[in-house]
Amino acid sequence: MADQQSFEELVAQLEERARKLESGNVPLEEAMTTYEEGAALVEQLRKLLDEAELRVQRLQGNLEEGAAFREDAEPYDETPAPDDAG
Repeated sequence: MADQQSFEELVAQLEERARKLESGNVPLEEAMTTYEEGAALVEQLRKLLDEAELRVQRLQGNLEEGAAFREDAEPYDETPAPDDAG
């Protein structure tokens, strides 16, 4: 398989096919093929968005875990401890 295309590249290809179909000057068989190509692009875009959503959820989970860890930690007190030897 060739290098994975970026989200933006896939969107551009989808827009190109949409413009082609919207022009109305496409024979039926070509229009059907173009539509199928567009549907495949939509599926690729959905997959990329789903993967991105999972990454964001993982990052949010990591941030929440870090925040919970900080909340459980003892607060740092800069006040010097009294000298018991005094």
